[in-house]
Amino acid sequence: MPRKPALEERIVAAMQSLGFTASDARIYLALLKRHPATGYELAAGSGVPRSAIYNVLGRRERRGLVQAVQRRPARYRPLPPERLLSQLEAGFREGLEELRTGLAGLSRPAADGRTWTATGYAAVLAQARTLIEGARETVHVSLWCREAEALAESLRRAGAAGRDVLLFSFTRLPELPGRTLSYGIVEADLERHWPHRLVLLVDRRSALVGGAGGSEDDQALVSEDPALVETAVSNLVLDITLYGRRFGVDTAALVGGLTTRLAPIEELLARGGGAPSGGRDG
Repeated sequence: MPRKPALEERIVAAMQSLGFTASDARIYLALLKRHPATGYELAAGSGVPRSAIYNVLGRRERRGLVQAVQRRPARYRPLPPERLLSQLEAGFREGLEELRTGLAGLSRPAADGRTWTATGYAAVLAQARTLIEGARETVHVSLWCREAEALAESLRRAGAAGRDVLLFSFTRLPELPGRTLSYGIVEADLERHWPHRLVLLVDRRSALVGGAGGSEDDQALVSEDPALVETAVSNLVLDITLYGRRFGVDTAALVGGLTTRLAPIEELLARGGGAPSGGRDG
């Protein structure tokens, strides 16, 4: 559990990312801990200078973050956290809808719009979360323990929404929804031999394939291009098939569900009577 100062700094940073100033956030936290409070008390408890405290309070009172409950001296109380979160969520949804409507009227599909490069570990994970939470039917992932923990909440949401989730890993994985195929190797042991990789397939139509080494150098391709999607499918099929052979597990149904868009090679071979060719001496 994070120490209290560290937790408060995280809250301040989160509020700043939502458009609040650091002073707004610190005054709000000070009020949550003690209210009603005067400006003098808030300056002492928040670290915001007394010379600025009433300007900040006035601005936040007009926006509804705090409320004066008495005058002479003025004392303030905070908007309850649950109401603050509800207001932020409603405002975000409205803003997002306005943005979606505006962009729909301005944008047109780009020639290469089906493929996007995510650069940096945080961006790769953000793209993975977006794909997982947008799934309508299936989520297939090949990943390591660290990335499974980072994507756990999105995977749980997908499972709770009734999506068919399949996770494959050479490493041990946390308990997550859906079916898990894991070799159970300790992550630190495997890291001596392989770099972290992430292969994600959603609804058999969207794929993310790339590195997940935990640095700004990581890159992953995110695409609906059939060639990249087929690459992701082939990678997952190979991993699942080898897992089944090594552990004596019947993975035919899992592989069959992934290969609905691939050519039925065995059937075509049987129909055409073909045979493998190893070349011949001159």
